Amino acid sequence: MPELPSVEDLMSRNPVTVDADQSLKFALKTMRKRKVNRLPVTERVSEDRKELVGILTVLDAALAVADAMFGDRSPSRIKVSEVMSSPVITISPGATVLDAAQTMLVHGVSGLPVLDGDRLVGMITKTDLLELVRSEDYVALHMVKDPITVSAGTSLLHARRLMFEENAKVLPVVERERLVGLLTDRTLALELARLREKSPKGKFRSALKRARVDDVMRTPISVRTDYGLVDAAELIVRKRVPGVPVVNYQDEVVGVITKTDLLHLLVEELEAAG
Repeated sequence: MPELPSVEDLMSRNPVTVDADQSLKFALKTMRKRKVNRLPVTERVSEDRKELVGILTVLDAALAVADAMFGDRSPSRIKVSEVMSSPVITISPGATVLDAAQTMLVHGVSGLPVLDGDRLVGMITKTDLLELVRSEDYVALHMVKDPITVSAGTSLLHARRLMFEENAKVLPVVERERLVGLLTDRTLALELARLREKSPKGKFRSALKRARVDDVMRTPISVRTDYGLVDAAELIVRKRVPGVPVVNYQDEVVGVITKTDLLHLLVEELEAAG
């Protein structure tokens, strides 16, 4: 069997970072501009060195922006250090892609900062690993059946709660059993931050209760049950989404296939090949 690629072979080098004392607004703006869903968080420990102290994801941001503990504070007045996840699960550049995939699945994370000693040298994500999927199976064999869905009129507050409670990063938007849109954790986080920032003091909660899924949902993206897994993986990467709904030939939503589902499959393939 050929030697497995290393993390260093697939990782993104010189990852975008954010300082722990920066604002959540700045972090979200950076995520939007650089088209990333997570930022390693650093803290200066000397004049010429920064240390990795946490990681911030769009889902962290979505939860924080609507959290009552922050009261009327807007994202510009919330520090990254108050929201980030810490300690950070990391990996070394010499580890294999199988090590990376297993670590992500065990810890329930979608990306790993890559440390050479205590120096941050890269990031490896589920997206990076999807290019290794080679299975010729159909999507129907690996999708999550009967997925959680929302309607276009569902409140964003309820959608946020569903994402948190069910650890769902993508929610199909369905009307009369037909797919009409898609809500992702990234779209939700950016909209909640926008709402919080523009709402007058004391008015955010009422604005949040009025906000609906159809205010922000994406144009629907889907695959059919007989799509190949490689095609599904390529679509997920190209559209920059955590997963896609699966529809039958009546355009009814019957499942969801996500990066996590594909990563489980990749681990099985790599372990079997070894």
